[in-house]
Amino acid sequence: MAGYKQQFFSKAFSVVPGPQYNEVSQRLRESQNLFFYEVILTPDTPWESLRDRVYPALARFLKYKSLDPEMGIGVVVSLFFQERFYLLEGSEFMKSYAEIEELDPEAFRSRVRDWLADPESQEGTGEKDSFRSDLPAVRK
Repeated sequence: MAGYKQQFFSKAFSVVPGPQYNEVSQRLRESQNLFFYEVILTPDTPWESLRDRVYPALARFLKYKSLDPEMGIGVVVSLFFQERFYLLEGSEFMKSYAEIEELDPEAFRSRVRDWLADPESQEGTGEKDSFRSDLPAVRK
């Protein structure tokens, strides 16, 4: 899955030089009240690392923040690669997973449910309730 990085980079709404990241991300946090999820990519990071570790953890993070774990709305994924950060809307990052894995919407929904059902998904939250779309996102 060598081209997955290029797919992410092409969907970035902004590319930020590393030294400017804190300033840019702070401005976005203040102006749009967004959460940030940071991912470090190395030239040799395999797709499987994102598929098996990053995406499940992101889905649990979204659920914990009372955001829809299938959609990723309300979060910016910061992909740090070499000397730059590629900022992607969470929804684009989640769509990329389905595209790369060639999943239709129902299969992707099922995958997200599997991630959330993982025992690790309850770690640290103290909650066993499913995602509640009627609750506002709260910074914890």
